[in-house]
Amino acid sequence: MSSIGRHALKISGYAPALPTPFSDDDTIDAAAFEESRRIRDWLLAILRFAFTLEQCDQTAVMSLAAEMDRLGSGRSASSFGFFTRTTTNFCACIVAKGQFEKAAELRLHIKRINDDRLQRAFEAVLFDQHIEPARSKKMDREDLRKGLAVR
Repeated sequence: MSSIGRHALKISGYAPALPTPFSDDDTIDAAAFEESRRIRDWLLAILRFAFTLEQCDQTAVMSLAAEMDRLGSGRSASSFGFFTRTTTNFCACIVAKGQFEKAAELRLHIKRINDDRLQRAFEAVLFDQHIEPARSKKMDREDLRKGLAVR
Protein backbone atom coordinates (compact mmCIF):
# COMPACT_ATOMS: atom_id res chain seq x y z
CA MET A 1 0.00 0.00 0.00
CA SER A 2 1.36 3.39 -0.90
CA SER A 3 1.86 6.07 1.70
CA ILE A 4 -1.18 8.12 0.65
CA GLY A 5 -3.50 5.13 1.07
CA ARG A 6 -2.12 4.24 4.48
CA HIS A 7 -2.54 7.79 5.76
CA ALA A 8 -5.88 8.43 4.04
CA LEU A 9 -7.47 5.45 5.75
CA LYS A 10 -6.75 7.01 9.15
CA ILE A 11 -8.26 10.46 8.62
CA SER A 12 -11.49 11.34 10.35
CA GLY A 13 -12.49 14.20 8.09
CA TYR A 14 -11.74 15.15 4.52
CA ALA A 15 -8.94 17.62 5.18
CA PRO A 16 -6.78 16.78 8.12
CA ALA A 17 -5.02 19.66 9.76
CA LEU A 18 -1.84 20.24 7.84
CA PRO A 19 0.75 18.14 9.60
CA THR A 20 4.08 19.45 10.58
CA PRO A 21 6.47 18.62 7.76
CA PHE A 22 8.99 17.28 10.27
CA SER A 23 9.02 13.83 11.81
CA ASP A 24 10.32 12.90 15.25
CA ASP A 25 13.92 12.85 14.06
CA ASP A 26 13.64 16.36 12.53
CA THR A 27 13.50 15.13 8.95
CA ILE A 28 10.80 16.25 6.55
CA ASP A 29 7.81 13.88 6.44
CA ALA A 30 7.20 14.24 2.73
CA ALA A 31 4.48 11.57 2.59
CA ALA A 32 2.23 13.29 5.14
CA PHE A 33 2.83 16.67 3.57
CA GLU A 34 2.03 15.34 0.06
CA GLU A 35 -1.11 13.60 1.35
CA SER A 36 -2.44 16.81 2.88
CA ARG A 37 -1.65 18.73 -0.30
CA ARG A 38 -3.53 16.20 -2.45
CA ILE A 39 -6.59 16.23 -0.18
CA ARG A 40 -6.59 20.03 -0.18
CA ASP A 41 -6.31 20.10 -4.00
CA TRP A 42 -9.23 17.66 -4.19
CA LEU A 43 -11.37 19.86 -1.93
CA LEU A 44 -10.47 22.98 -3.89
CA ALA A 45 -11.48 21.21 -7.10
CA ILE A 46 -14.85 20.33 -5.53
CA LEU A 47 -15.21 23.96 -4.41
CA ARG A 48 -14.53 25.11 -7.98
CA PHE A 49 -17.26 22.77 -9.24
CA ALA A 50 -19.64 24.08 -6.56
CA PHE A 51 -18.99 27.59 -7.78
CA THR A 52 -19.18 27.00 -11.55
CA LEU A 53 -21.38 23.89 -11.83
CA GLU A 54 -19.57 23.25 -15.13
CA GLN A 55 -19.33 19.71 -16.46
CA CYS A 56 -15.61 20.15 -17.16
CA ASP A 57 -14.98 21.01 -13.49
CA GLN A 58 -16.93 17.95 -12.35
CA THR A 59 -14.93 15.78 -14.75
CA ALA A 60 -11.68 17.22 -13.37
CA VAL A 61 -12.79 16.46 -9.78
CA MET A 62 -13.74 12.90 -10.71
CA SER A 63 -10.41 12.41 -12.45
CA LEU A 64 -8.55 13.66 -9.39
CA ALA A 65 -10.60 11.38 -7.12
CA ALA A 66 -9.86 8.34 -9.31
CA GLU A 67 -6.15 9.17 -9.21
CA MET A 68 -6.22 9.44 -5.42
CA ASP A 69 -8.03 6.11 -5.15
CA ARG A 70 -5.46 4.52 -7.44
CA LEU A 71 -2.65 5.86 -5.25
CA GLY A 72 -4.43 4.58 -2.16
CA SER A 73 -4.96 1.08 -3.48
CA GLY A 74 -1.60 0.44 -5.05
CA ARG A 75 -2.24 -0.94 -8.53
CA SER A 76 -5.73 -2.45 -8.45
CA ALA A 77 -8.51 -0.11 -9.48
CA SER A 78 -11.38 -1.60 -7.47
CA SER A 79 -9.97 -2.14 -4.00
CA PHE A 80 -10.06 1.48 -2.79
CA GLY A 81 -12.84 3.79 -3.93
CA PHE A 82 -13.34 6.26 -1.08
CA PHE A 83 -12.55 9.41 -3.03
CA THR A 84 -14.57 8.40 -6.10
CA ARG A 85 -17.64 7.46 -4.02
CA THR A 86 -17.36 10.58 -1.87
CA THR A 87 -16.85 12.87 -4.87
CA THR A 88 -19.83 11.38 -6.71
CA ASN A 89 -22.03 11.87 -3.65
CA PHE A 90 -20.65 15.35 -2.87
CA CYS A 91 -21.21 16.55 -6.46
CA ALA A 92 -24.73 15.08 -6.55
CA CYS A 93 -25.54 16.96 -3.33
CA ILE A 94 -24.13 20.18 -4.78
CA VAL A 95 -26.29 19.90 -7.89
CA ALA A 96 -29.44 19.08 -5.88
CA LYS A 97 -28.78 21.39 -2.91
CA GLY A 98 -32.31 22.77 -3.16
CA GLN A 99 -33.71 19.48 -1.86
CA PHE A 100 -33.84 19.34 1.92
CA GLU A 101 -32.22 15.88 2.21
CA LYS A 102 -29.37 16.81 -0.14
CA ALA A 103 -28.78 20.12 1.64
CA ALA A 104 -28.55 18.29 4.97
CA GLU A 105 -26.15 15.74 3.50
CA LEU A 106 -24.13 18.58 1.98
CA ARG A 107 -23.79 20.21 5.38
CA LEU A 108 -22.47 16.90 6.75
CA HIS A 109 -19.86 16.79 3.97
CA ILE A 110 -18.81 20.35 4.80
CA LYS A 111 -18.66 19.60 8.51
CA ARG A 112 -16.09 16.85 7.82
CA ILE A 113 -13.64 19.39 6.41
CA ASN A 114 -11.12 20.18 9.12
CA ASP A 115 -10.00 23.48 7.60
CA ASP A 116 -12.11 26.42 8.84
CA ARG A 117 -11.35 28.58 5.80
CA LEU A 118 -12.42 25.86 3.39
CA GLN A 119 -15.56 25.19 5.41
CA ARG A 120 -16.52 28.87 5.27
CA ALA A 121 -15.78 29.01 1.55
CA PHE A 122 -18.05 26.03 0.88
CA GLU A 123 -20.82 27.52 3.03
CA ALA A 124 -20.52 30.86 1.27
CA VAL A 125 -20.67 29.33 -2.20
CA LEU A 126 -23.35 26.75 -1.51
CA PHE A 127 -25.61 28.49 0.98
CA ASP A 128 -25.13 32.13 -0.01
CA GLN A 129 -23.80 33.09 3.40
CA HIS A 130 -22.09 36.44 3.53
CA ILE A 131 -18.86 36.16 5.46
CA GLU A 132 -17.69 39.23 7.27
CA PRO A 133 -13.95 39.82 7.16
CA ALA A 134 -12.16 39.73 10.47
CA ARG A 135 -12.17 43.18 11.99
CA SER A 136 -8.97 44.70 13.13
CA LYS A 137 -8.96 46.47 16.44
CA LYS A 138 -8.45 50.14 15.81
CA MET A 139 -7.29 52.28 18.65
CA ASP A 140 -9.79 54.94 19.51
CA ARG A 141 -8.23 58.16 20.81
CA GLU A 142 -10.77 58.31 23.63
CA ASP A 143 -9.59 54.93 24.88
CA LEU A 144 -5.94 55.97 25.04
CA ARG A 145 -6.19 57.21 28.61
CA LYS A 146 -8.61 54.57 29.82
CA GLY A 147 -7.21 52.75 32.84
CA LEU A 148 -4.47 55.31 33.53
CA ALA A 149 -4.25 57.00 36.91
CA VAL A 150 -5.41 60.60 37.04
CA ARG A 151 -2.60 63.09 37.71
